Amino acid sequence: MKKCTLLSLLCVFVIHITLAKVGMPCDNTQVLKNQKFLPPTKQSKKSASLLNPLSAQQVLQPSSTLALTSTMVSKDEIEPNNEVVTAMPLGGNDVKVKGFINPNGDNDYYSFTANAGERVYVATQTAFSASGSTDSILDVLSSDGFTVLETDDNDGTFGANSSSIAGTPILVTGTYYIRVKHLSSSIKLLPYFLYFRLQSGSPTAEIEPNNGTSVANVFPNSGWVNGSLSSDQDSDYYSISLNAGDTIFISLDFNPERDGTTWNGQVALGEFSFFYLPAGDPNTQSPNSEALFLTVKTSGTYYIVVAPDGNTFGTYQLSASVLPANTANLSSYNSTDTTDIPSITGSITSNINVPVNKRIESLKVSINLFHSKIEDLDVRLTSPSGNTVILFTDIVAASPMDIKLDDAAAIPMGSFPIVSNIVYQPPKEYRLEWFKGQLAQGNWTLTIDIDSPGSSGTLNSWAIEIEEQAPVLGTLTSIYTNDFETSDGGFIHSGAQDEWERGTPAFAPITTANGGTKCWKTDLDNTYNFNTNCDLISPNIYIPDLGVNNAYLTWTQKYQFAGTDGANTNAYAYVEIQEIGTANRKKVWEWLGPKMIGSVGSPSTSINESAGWGLFRVKINEFASKTIRVIFHFESDASSPLLAGWAVDDVNIFKTFCPNNLTLTDTDNYSGVYSRAVASGSITASNEITTNTVIQNPSNLTYQATNSIILLPNFKADATGGTVFTAQIGGCN
Repeated sequence: MKKCTLLSLLCVFVIHITLAKVGMPCDNTQVLKNQKFLPPTKQSKKSASLLNPLSAQQVLQPSSTLALTSTMVSKDEIEPNNEVVTAMPLGGNDVKVKGFINPNGDNDYYSFTANAGERVYVATQTAFSASGSTDSILDVLSSDGFTVLETDDNDGTFGANSSSIAGTPILVTGTYYIRVKHLSSSIKLLPYFLYFRLQSGSPTAEIEPNNGTSVANVFPNSGWVNGSLSSDQDSDYYSISLNAGDTIFISLDFNPERDGTTWNGQVALGEFSFFYLPAGDPNTQSPNSEALFLTVKTSGTYYIVVAPDGNTFGTYQLSASVLPANTANLSSYNSTDTTDIPSITGSITSNINVPVNKRIESLKVSINLFHSKIEDLDVRLTSPSGNTVILFTDIVAASPMDIKLDDAAAIPMGSFPIVSNIVYQPPKEYRLEWFKGQLAQGNWTLTIDIDSPGSSGTLNSWAIEIEEQAPVLGTLTSIYTNDFETSDGGFIHSGAQDEWERGTPAFAPITTANGGTKCWKTDLDNTYNFNTNCDLISPNIYIPDLGVNNAYLTWTQKYQFAGTDGANTNAYAYVEIQEIGTANRKKVWEWLGPKMIGSVGSPSTSINESAGWGLFRVKINEFASKTIRVIFHFESDASSPLLAGWAVDDVNIFKTFCPNNLTLTDTDNYSGVYSRAVASGSITASNEITTNTVIQNPSNLTYQATNSIILLPNFKADATGGTVFTAQIGGCN
C-alpha cells in the first residue's frame, strides 16, 4: 500500500525550484529556509530541509577539488562490551562500527585514547534496524567511564531518533569512552552503525566568499573546517572529490565555543539529480549538531553545504571523513538487454548468467531503469539455487533510477526521493547478506512486479557485483567432519519445543540438504513451534595445539526466520563454541535480522525469502589445546508468523599448516609445487636475488607479487658463493 504519492514530492520540488530569493549568488544554490522536504512516511524519519535543485547551466565548477585521505576503517562490534572494563577499543581516530543493542537493556561501550585539545565527532545511523525502532542514546564519557561529557538522544536524521554529537572537547589526555544504548530497556537496535572521528590540531578557516559552487572552498585534507554564517541568507560551500563507492561521514557542530548558545542549521551533500541531500532537525538544545552519511555511486566533485534552517545563524565547525569502497576480490556481471515495463499489472524478468563458481562473501545489485511511477514497482532477486530476496517495494522516488544496493552502504533506500548516483542499503525489511556463502554460478533472475496499472517504463540494465570469500591457504588437516548422510555425527538435541530432526527437509523454502539428502533442521516437514528454546549440540571435540597455524569451524546452513519487531523477538538463532568444563564460550554467528517474508505485486503475492545454502567459516584459534562443543541454538516467542526455520549441514573443523617462510640451501633439489598467497608486494632474500621478480634459475622459479610463489619441479638454488637462499613469504590466513 502506498504511504504517499510522488505528486506530493514533486510539488515540494517545484516550490524549491520557483521560490528564488533576491540578492543570492548567480548559481542559485542558496537554501530555502522554511520549505520542508516530505520523505516517504514508511521510512518514519524526521522532516529535513531540502536544498535548492540546480539546472545544469547553473552549476559552476571550482578551480580545484581535493580528495580526502581515506583513513576510515570499518569494524564489527566485538562482544562482550556491555561494561566499561570490557569496552571494545576503537583502535583508531576514524572508525565505523556495526553494532547491535541486544539483548534488551544492552549497553555497548567503546574506548579510545585522546590528547588534550582534540575534539570528538560521533553519530549513530539506526534507520536500518530490523526492530523498526531507531531511538538511540549516545554518550561521550570521561576517563572514569561514568561521567558524561556530552550526550544526545535524537539530533540525528537517519532514523528519526538517531543520535549526533559534534565537537566534544578533550581537556586532559587519557582514555575515553563512547556508550550506545536504546532509549527503552525493552527494545533492541538491530543493527546500528556508529561513526567516530577524533580531530586533532586546528581546523582550517573558511575563506569568504564561498556561498555558491563557483566560489566553493576546497575542503582541506585534514577534514576539518571552522566557519560562520553571517545571516539567515548565507550558506557556505566546500568542494570535495569522492571516488565511486566512497562513504562520507559529515558532522556539523553549531556551538564550537561550548558557551551555552547555539543555532540550528543543516548540512547537505550534492549534487544528485541537481539536488542537495540534507541532514537537519528542529532541535536547538546546546550543543546542537547534525550528522550526514552518504555513499556515492560515481566518482567526481561533490559539494558540502552548511546552511541555516530557520532564522538563526552563527559559528560552526565542520568535520568530514571518508570510508573508501571495498574493491578486493570483486567481480561484476551485467545485463544490458533493455526490457519494457508494461502499463498493466504483472511482472517481467531479466537474467544474468555467472559462469564461474565463486563462493559469495557479499553481494551488491545495481539497477538502471526509467518508470513514470517508481512506487508501483516491487523488485526481487533470485539466486541460481532458487532462494529469493526482495530488494525494495513501493519506494516513492523520482525517475530515472540509477542506484546500487549494498548492505554496507551509508543509509537505506527511501531516505530520500532521489534514486540516482547513490549507493543505498536496501530498505530495513530486506538484506543482501542472505546470499552470503552461496555458490554464484548459474542464472540470477531479477523480477519486477507492477502492482498498479497505468504507468510504463524500461529496465535499461542491471548488474550483480560479487565479493568472493577468501580461500583458506596451506595444507588442511581434518579434526572433525560430518555430512550427516550416514549418521547423526554424535550430535544431540534438547530444549523446550525441541523439534530438531535429521533427514530430508520437505517444507518450502527449505526442501533440500546442502550436498546429499540429509541434514539437521528445526522441523523437517513444517515450521518451528511457538515458544521454542532448543539446542543442537555437537559431540566433544579436542582442538590440538596449533603452534603458528590456524583452526577453523565451517558449516553450511539455510534458514527462514521471523525477525524482531519492536519489543518482540519472533525468532532468534546463534552458533556458539563452548569450552568443556569452563564458562568460556564465544558466539561465532548470530541471527538478528528482519522477518523473511514479504508481499509483491497485484494481486498481492507472498514471497518466502530465504538464506542459503551458504558456507560459513570462523577462525577458532583461541580454543587450541582445549575440548569444545558447538551449539546451534534457536528460540522463538508466541508471535506470528511461524516460518520454515533453520537447516544445518556439513559441519567441519580443520587446521592449517603453512609456514611463515621457506628456506632452500644451495644443495636442495625441490620437487613438486609450493603455492602460497603473498602478503605484500615484495620478497626479501639473502644474496641470491637479482631483481624483484627474477631470482636465480628463473626458468624453474616463478614469482608473482600479488598472487603466489610457485617453486617448479627440480628447482635447485644457485650455489654461487655457497650461500643460503631464503624467501620470506606471508603468513597463513
